[in-house]
Amino acid sequence: MARRKSRKMKKTRTPRTLNLFGVAEAALIGNAVTQGFFGVGIGDFFLNKDGGPSGMVETRVNQITAREIINGITGRTGGYGTTGSRTTTTMGGGKITQNVYAGGPGMGGGLSAAIKTNLAENGGQMLASLVIIPVAFRVGSKLTRKPRALVNKVGKMSGLPVRV
Repeated sequence: MARRKSRKMKKTRTPRTLNLFGVAEAALIGNAVTQGFFGVGIGDFFLNKDGGPSGMVETRVNQITAREIINGITGRTGGYGTTGSRTTTTMGGGKITQNVYAGGPGMGGGLSAAIKTNLAENGGQMLASLVIIPVAFRVGSKLTRKPRALVNKVGKMSGLPVRV
């Protein structure tokens, strides 16, 4: 029997595309998780330097950011659960220095206590979001299948690496 000519067949690949629906779903789920565990949204968790959005330190005791966690683990100043001092000036021109925790004054229990408090306050909402968001995206994807198919077809013809 004659030997076959072995030619490598060229593999055809579908181009990698970014699914915007999937990105939006992942962002909402990530936001729900960071809100549940750390008391801040995903943007504030990754982008803020101090404990959460704006406001006085006393009002955001249990709001934790990624930078605070990293600083606390590495032993740098400003880490969550580490002590520091805050100096305030008084009316008469004097200064008062107070020892405070980076997570807020009088925090005490550190990171685990703050996460436990956040879960007690936001845990139910987080669990509801973790169940409702995927279901809503599945239903929404089925309801918008035809318009999204048209948009994806136009995007494919124009060469955009994005799907809706």
